[in-house]
Amino acid sequence: MSFRQKIFLILGASQLLLVVILAITFIQMIDRVKNEPQDKRAQDRSSEFRSELKHKEEVIRLLLKEIERNAKTKSILESGIRSRSILEANLDYFKGIMSQYDLSIFEILDTKGKVFYRFHRPKDFGDDKSGQKIVMEALNGRVASTLEIGHSGLGLRVTSPLNNGGLILVGQVVDEKFLHSITGEDVHMAIFEKGKLVSSSDRTISEFLSEINHSKVQDGSRLKFSGKHFYISKIPYESKGLSELRLDFILMIDETELHESTRNLWIYCGLIALIVFSGILIASYLFSRDIIHAVKALNFAMKNPEEDETMIIDLNRSDELGEMGEVFIQMKKDLMEHQSSLESKVIEKTKELQETLGEVQTLKEKQDGDYYLTSLLLKPLASLLYQSQVTKIESVLKQKKNFKFRNRFSEIGGDLVSIQEITLYGKKYLVLMNSDAMGKSIQGAGGALVMGTVFKAIITRTNLSRTNQKKFPEKWLKDCYTELQNVFVTFDGTMLVSAVICLLDEELGALYYVNAEHPSMVLYRDGKASFIDQNMTERKLGFTENSIEPRIGVFKIESRDLIFIGSDGKDDLLIESPESGDTVMNEDEYLFLRFIEISNGNLHDLERLLETSGEISDDLSLMRIGYKENNVPVAPSVPAEYTLLVQEGIREYKNGNLEATKSFFHQALEIENSDPTLLKQLARISLNSREFEQAIEYCNAYLNKFPFDNEYIYYVSYAYRKTKDYNRAIEFSEKLRSREPENIRNLKHLVELYRLTGSRLKFKNTITFLKILVSKTELMEEEKKTPEGALLA
Repeated sequence: MSFRQKIFLILGASQLLLVVILAITFIQMIDRVKNEPQDKRAQDRSSEFRSELKHKEEVIRLLLKEIERNAKTKSILESGIRSRSILEANLDYFKGIMSQYDLSIFEILDTKGKVFYRFHRPKDFGDDKSGQKIVMEALNGRVASTLEIGHSGLGLRVTSPLNNGGLILVGQVVDEKFLHSITGEDVHMAIFEKGKLVSSSDRTISEFLSEINHSKVQDGSRLKFSGKHFYISKIPYESKGLSELRLDFILMIDETELHESTRNLWIYCGLIALIVFSGILIASYLFSRDIIHAVKALNFAMKNPEEDETMIIDLNRSDELGEMGEVFIQMKKDLMEHQSSLESKVIEKTKELQETLGEVQTLKEKQDGDYYLTSLLLKPLASLLYQSQVTKIESVLKQKKNFKFRNRFSEIGGDLVSIQEITLYGKKYLVLMNSDAMGKSIQGAGGALVMGTVFKAIITRTNLSRTNQKKFPEKWLKDCYTELQNVFVTFDGTMLVSAVICLLDEELGALYYVNAEHPSMVLYRDGKASFIDQNMTERKLGFTENSIEPRIGVFKIESRDLIFIGSDGKDDLLIESPESGDTVMNEDEYLFLRFIEISNGNLHDLERLLETSGEISDDLSLMRIGYKENNVPVAPSVPAEYTLLVQEGIREYKNGNLEATKSFFHQALEIENSDPTLLKQLARISLNSREFEQAIEYCNAYLNKFPFDNEYIYYVSYAYRKTKDYNRAIEFSEKLRSREPENIRNLKHLVELYRLTGSRLKFKNTITFLKILVSKTELMEEEKKTPEGALLA
């Protein structure tokens, strides 16, 4: 499309749009001008109808008063109610009254509301009107009037009582003559009652309604009928009389002259718009021809730079096209000068870019070399697989940063997984560690390198030192956490690490763990995934205000249980929002649990689910710990003799024979010692009997089989204290403290042990912590006594 065509298109479209807008505005204005007076005429006719009815009602009431005052009329009516022949004899007299008052209805009713005589239809009488409201009003001695439909059609009817008990009913039928006197020649009216035509003013509207259903007639519509133009108006009539009429008026208003005037107005406006539109197009043509000539000259000069532009472009123009010509000439001069030196500049810039690219490539290679060296240092620190007859451990470790160094592909990040073995008190434990160092790529890898190195050193020192092996699992985890914290706190908060460190007793299925602000472990049991101690976490390793007494958790793993440990990379998924469709970070912590259930605990299926559900935005590390997965549950078979001995022991215990109870329980243990319940009962009996040496023996045997009972850890510590073996008492008390740091009874017991052993520093620290805890507990108890505290409690 040429420039000239575009100018014509813009001007033509704008003018056409303007004409359309003006036409629409003009139509609305004309319709308003036409509709308002027509609606006013329709309302006036409706008002005149009501006024005429009111006037007719007043005339009828005057007639009734005159009948009361006219002795002859009154005498005839009172006598005639008893003899129809009297009324027939005076028929001409009453028809004269009807003619004088322009009435079309005149009836006499008896005291029961039945028609006794009709002057307008003498042979029609006897029908019962006692149910009509105006008749009921007259029977009660009151004059009543209303607009209703009767045998004569729609009409105004007035009733009045007679002295002898009869009634008089007079009225006027709303017929064509009545309506025509209201509407005149240019307005035609029809009255409908519940969709049925009851009266019309003339033949014109009757013929129109015979050709079209009145329900299809639209209020405010216009139409042509019998060579004339009409405006239709529909007005509802609200009856205020004693009847239940629902009347509607349809008025056809003749607007033939108005239609002719409007059509002439449209013709004049159309001619004016055509003249204005043609003038604008001619002016646009002359204007565009001047612009196009200048633009073509400038275009030719641009396409032919070898030509003399001063002979082509009109430089004397004072408008913007003249300024464009001057700019073009100056630009042409600058291009010619630049072209002469362009080749040398290109060579110079290319050389500079090659040198910069070489420097960047060298730096990239050095950086990838550092990354590759770090990845080599991290590999010995990570161990992903372990399998024994009882436990099977699988792991996934995928770092976010991938790189290539000298045709070798590798990855680097802050996640680390480690599976080791240690021995504590002669028992083998699996050490499981999953950590996530703060930062991406090299920063996270540095944290992982420090974490893995220190952790490896702790494992090696434990395996080489018998002193370090003489620790309970809780004590070992506490010392491990403290040593790692002391290392990372030296970085002054610039290197933080979240981690879960676990000790697994494969024989008993006991899982000891400490969580340093790492995602909670997940238990998958019987097809259902759930978090393990979701709120039992310490702060990340490296915080300067970390707890010096980390809390150690203990969990009993059953046969066929699966434990999942993972970094926050499993939750940091970029997924598509179902509401907006945008990519957002996953905030549903239970999504991972649902993935475990969908994958039925299979690690590789779980990994695929995470990758297909969204983009993994962080390092990803997962550990799957399966405990006795291949074991088939078998109901334990207990020998009958064992059951009898246990029952005898219980019977003797109820009778108070403790020695006999212990004898029966010992015999039962010699037959079957897999159930630690008997050892627990023997320990309780010994404690109650204050036989502390035996209590220690039974408690240790019980805890070796069931190490989850915190109460009996306290009991064995108490028994050691009574036998003055304070060091062993402290070991068990500290073991309980690691699990329940706020156990006041145990803390009081531990304070006494430190006093007896003369450990002043530990005595001072423990009693200070105990006082703070007791004060806090007392404050909470006081708050519970208040109405608000009681409500919260």
